[in-house]
Amino acid sequence: MNFLPNTIDISKVQTLLYHFLDGQVLQLEIKNIDQLAALEFEVGRFCDTTEINGILHFYPRGNS
Repeated sequence: MNFLPNTIDISKVQTLLYHFLDGQVLQLEIKNIDQLAALEFEVGRFCDTTEINGILHFYPRGNS
């Protein structure tokens, strides 16, 4: 199940930062829209800064 919100313009996403509960961050460079659309997200929150720097942050439940 994909929980990517409709309000995010995924064409502007260049990097996805996945913030883990232990403070570590996984950085994924997004080369095309299909790559981002194929990702499965658990329940959590997104912070969309793509208009500023092309980065989409994801914070899973418990870390948002």
